[in-house]
Amino acid sequence: MRKTSALLAVATAAASTAAIIALPAAASAAAPPSAATTGPATAATTAATVPTFDYRDCPQLPPGVDPTKWRCEVLVAEGTATIGGATLPFDFTAVTHAEGPLPDGTPGQVFGGFRAASLPVPGRQSGDGHGPKLWMRPQLTAVPDFYSQSGAMSLTFQLTGPRLAPQCSIGTNAAPVQVAAGRVPGTTQWISQNPPIITFQVLDQTLAVPEVSGCGREAEELNRRFGLPSPSGANRLSGTAFYSFKSYAQL
Repeated sequence: MRKTSALLAVATAAASTAAIIALPAAASAAAPPSAATTGPATAATTAATVPTFDYRDCPQLPPGVDPTKWRCEVLVAEGTATIGGATLPFDFTAVTHAEGPLPDGTPGQVFGGFRAASLPVPGRQSGDGHGPKLWMRPQLTAVPDFYSQSGAMSLTFQLTGPRLAPQCSIGTNAAPVQVAAGRVPGTTQWISQNPPIITFQVLDQTLAVPEVSGCGREAEELNRRFGLPSPSGANRLSGTAFYSFKSYAQL
C-alpha cells in the first residue's frame, strides 16, 4: 500500500531520534489474526518470557482524525544477526506507531519511536576478565512503512568501544543496511486476548552488509572480525517478536 501523508509528516523527527530502529512487516498494519488462524501458546512462550510493552512513544495523532478509531501498537523483538563471520545479538525494546483512518477515510499511520538496546559484541574482547569492549546498537535512518509487507527497513549499526570514533558504524545514513525481516509463516500464536498479545518468528536471509564506516585506524580490524563486506545470501537475521496494542481511548 502507499505511504500516507500522516506517515510522511513525522519522517524528519523520527529519523533524528537516538536509539531508534524499526522492524517492519512484523507489526503489520492489518488487524491481528483471529484466534482461529493461530495456534495456542507453547511452553516456549510462557508468561515468564512475555515482555512488558512500553507505550511512552505513542505519537500525537494527525489533525482532524477520530481518536476513538485509532490505536497505538508496540512490537518487541530479540534474536541474533549472523553477519559475515560473526553472530551478534539484537534486542528491540519498543517499536511504536499509531494507525487508523484519516479524515478522508484512507488508512493512516504515524511513527512513534523505535528503541533498541546497545549490546556487547561476543568475541575475544570479553575473554580478558575486564568485560566487553565492543558494543553495537542498531539505529533507524528512515521512517518505516508498516502497511508494506516487504519488511524493508533502513538501518545503521553503531559501534562503540575504545579507540573508536563516535561515528563508527556499519552502514551510514546515506548508504544504510537494508533489512527485510518478514514474519515466518505458521509461527503466529496468541498469548493473550486481554490484553491482546501475539508472538511470531521473524527472518531475513537477504541482507547485504557493507564495510564499516568512520572507524579510523580500527576499520581494517573490524572488517576482518565481521567478515565485511558480506553479500546478500551470506547473512541471516532471525528472532522472536511480541506484539500488542491499545486504543487511544485506553491510553
